Amino acid sequence: MGYPYFRRVGWQTRNKPLLLDNGSMIVPFYSDGFGFSIMVITNDGDHTWKFSAPLVGAGNIQPTLIALMRDNDPAPKRLHISTSSDGGLTWSNVRDTDLNNPGSAADLVVLDSGAWLLVWNDTEVGRHRLVVALSDDEGKTCLSTGIWNLMAAAERPREATTLQSSRLPTA
Repeated sequence: MGYPYFRRVGWQTRNKPLLLDNGSMIVPFYSDGFGFSIMVITNDGDHTWKFSAPLVGAGNIQPTLIALMRDNDPAPKRLHISTSSDGGLTWSNVRDTDLNNPGSAADLVVLDSGAWLLVWNDTEVGRHRLVVALSDDEGKTCLSTGIWNLMAAAERPREATTLQSSRLPTA
């Protein structure tokens, strides 16, 4: 499965861990070689760890939590999503959202106000349009409608150099 080089690379983390109200910590991991993601969870202050069930869906890597992932699959290029209702142990099947994504990273943070801030490249091709958006209802409206409260957008000419692109946005 995959190229030998990618199989050798192993599991990577790209986004921040999530601390739950019960003290558990969930760390998102992904594999470029296998093209899927898992969560690693500790309930005892990092003394022991357990793995979640895999987030099943083609090409989903670099999850944030809720699990929004970049799309390494063929078109249409969208952010992928999966949700958990049991503290991250099991996850729904990965599905496309309505949010464009060229296969670049996305990042989601929960602000002190409880609002969600999402940063991603809102285009199917290239990484020249970086968008920052806000949800004030834990993503319920925006993830079902694809409509986020747009806070800012920056766009560069499509012919921008690699150094000018927004490859790995972080909130």
